[in-house]
Amino acid sequence: MSRRGRPQNTHPSVHLAISGWLHPEYDADIIAWYRAISKGERMKALKTALRSGGLDLETETSATDQAQTSADEILSHWEF
Repeated sequence: MSRRGRPQNTHPSVHLAISGWLHPEYDADIIAWYRAISKGERMKALKTALRSGGLDLETETSATDQAQTSADEILSHWEF
């Protein structure tokens, strides 16, 4: 006789708890997105969101470099 239910996972799961504060005005889109997802589907939706572009890890240096590049692009259109 076979076991009932979901097959046992061969790799142990990793528990990750994320906590933070969202501003009701500035983060209204994130709050609305989260509330629209049913409780049983939230982790799946979060994984999908992170995999579709939410994992862009920037360091301060790369953010500074990106800001400098953007400023250079803007200023390149002006004649001094």
